[in-house]
Amino acid sequence: MIPVCEGKKLIQETISNNTIIEIEIDKAVGYALANDILAPIHFPSFRQSAMDGYAIRYEDFLKSNCFIIQDEIQAGDNKNIDLEKGKAIRIFTGAKVPDGADTVVQQEHIEITNSKNINIPLATFNSNIRAIGSQCKYNDFILKKGTSLQAGTISLLANLGIEKINVFQKPQICILNTGKELLKLGEPLQDGKVFESNSFSLVHVLKQMHVEVTEIYRVDDDLEKTRTAIEKALTQCNFLFITGGVSVGDYDFVLESLQQNKVEIIFHKLKQKPGKPLLFGQKENKYIFGLPGNPASVLTCFYQYVYPALRQYMGFSSVDLLKINLPISNSYCKKAGLTHFLKAIIHENSVEILDHQESYKMNSFAVANALVEIDAEKEIVEKGELVRAYLLPF
Repeated sequence: MIPVCEGKKLIQETISNNTIIEIEIDKAVGYALANDILAPIHFPSFRQSAMDGYAIRYEDFLKSNCFIIQDEIQAGDNKNIDLEKGKAIRIFTGAKVPDGADTVVQQEHIEITNSKNINIPLATFNSNIRAIGSQCKYNDFILKKGTSLQAGTISLLANLGIEKINVFQKPQICILNTGKELLKLGEPLQDGKVFESNSFSLVHVLKQMHVEVTEIYRVDDDLEKTRTAIEKALTQCNFLFITGGVSVGDYDFVLESLQQNKVEIIFHKLKQKPGKPLLFGQKENKYIFGLPGNPASVLTCFYQYVYPALRQYMGFSSVDLLKINLPISNSYCKKAGLTHFLKAIIHENSVEILDHQESYKMNSFAVANALVEIDAEKEIVEKGELVRAYLLPF
């Protein structure tokens, strides 16, 4: 049994992915950039009006407040107009500022005399004009390798006319649920049985990561069935998540089945609660996580170990859940020896440890927005003491 920090380090040192693909940006959400991006153009590539208003020469304003309307330029017009002295051009947000103009006065500050004349009581030199390259200039560094491609990043790429990008390929994932006691949803509840829920939580949290599951297998607590299912799954995936059967009971066959499939066991069991039996293994370029069977343990282990492993595989520069230190709003006691991960709710200026922390209970996970980590040798955490809280993704 090894410490939490050592388990995380072993996973980090093992996971790798060098497969890069080119995709169109409209399909890029959830991927990570595989290389730095440099600006292919100036943006904006022309002087652009930041307001609806009137383009003028500031020196004309210093001589007179009265202007004759010379012309009009809408956003998207590409006509070239030279602004004449003493005149103003009606202009709209995003439109090209005409040559000669050095100021745009927003329309709220204009007094309209008639259809051809305006009065400008107030103007500020060079106001409301976006300079060429004010967002970025040609060849400027824009986005770094490992950047998460979300709405804002994709909008920026489109803004610059970038249609295709290189990203790290996402993994193929299989889930194997073990347990004779498991029932499918929709089946009548039987004495001694429980409804299987781990595949639902894993599929959902993977969807939040924009990753799809290739196949879900279910087997009883049977050595040969487990071995065969693992053998088949490993032909279909880069990551295999096995729930249940990972401990050392008489009917826990995952460890033996993995060894029969020539999987290298990198570690088995961590000094933590919940999720002590967690297993991590590797076969060639495939990674296996043996997760406990209890649903709260599955999600806890996923967020602490699988989530960062997947993000590392997908090339993200930041892989762990966001963590912050907050004062705890209720005290907590435990025995020394195991790191505890506790379901919690972050309030405005504190974090509350929830009831129902047992590994088989999902009451607390159903409302939690964080996991609080209490160090292994810590026994008492007093109210108001700072604790480390991991923000759960939603």
